[in-house]
Amino acid sequence: MDNAIRQNLVSRRYGKNRVMMVLCLIAAILGIFFLSVILGTLLYRGVSALNLDVFTMSIPAQGSRGGLINAMYGTALVTGCAILIAAPIGILAATYLVEYANGTKLTEAAKFLNDILLSAPSIIIGVFVYGAVVVPMHGNSAFAGILALALIALPVVNRTTQDMLLLVPNELREATAALGAPRWKSMTMVIYRSAWTGILTGILLAVARISGETAPLLFTAGYSKFMNASLTGPIATLPVAINTLAADAGEDLKQLAWAGALIITVAILALNILARVLSGRRQ
Repeated sequence: MDNAIRQNLVSRRYGKNRVMMVLCLIAAILGIFFLSVILGTLLYRGVSALNLDVFTMSIPAQGSRGGLINAMYGTALVTGCAILIAAPIGILAATYLVEYANGTKLTEAAKFLNDILLSAPSIIIGVFVYGAVVVPMHGNSAFAGILALALIALPVVNRTTQDMLLLVPNELREATAALGAPRWKSMTMVIYRSAWTGILTGILLAVARISGETAPLLFTAGYSKFMNASLTGPIATLPVAINTLAADAGEDLKQLAWAGALIITVAILALNILARVLSGRRQ
């Protein structure tokens, strides 16, 4: 009797396992299918829209020749400056929380606030920067866009760095202390080197997140069809340009939007490949 009950339970478990395996397989196939459709459409429409004008001319008026060079410049400027602000602050803050204040109430409060900022909708940050910077400056500016993206990237870098530093074995810290190395030298020569791959991944995740943000830039950096090197005026970025051009009635401008989407996708892919190459060399 006991064997029959046991066999019945085992068969039920195997049955449930098979059902869940089939459901997981279906979900994976659906995910891959839709991802393939999206990427295929992007490649088909984006490649056909690429030409020399895209990389040499600014955003045109409807019916005119033009490209996206000013939007690409604006995206590189805003994203690059935002990461230059967010990465050092995020890494240093995570270092303090993990290495110097771990287990304190300050650390728990800081982690809680960081997680809130990490999950906050980007448009909320855009509205905050709009009220704090754009309104007092009486207009959109690249500077406001940089601050908005830096606030979005900061918690990503901070959280990833915390996780990577916590994975470093305590034996390494104890070994450097036993050798008489100062704390700062232990951090720079041992701890950071051990966690560098993960920290770099966190920075790239932050770049991937902010490089495609549209909502906060609509409120802060604004939009311009002209090349603008000043940080105090509106500037074109690829996400905002894609949003604006895709909504235009002209088919030529829609083609530019497809080209911009392809450029963003390829740029993020290239960054991830570069990170893996650099990580492999360091190891």
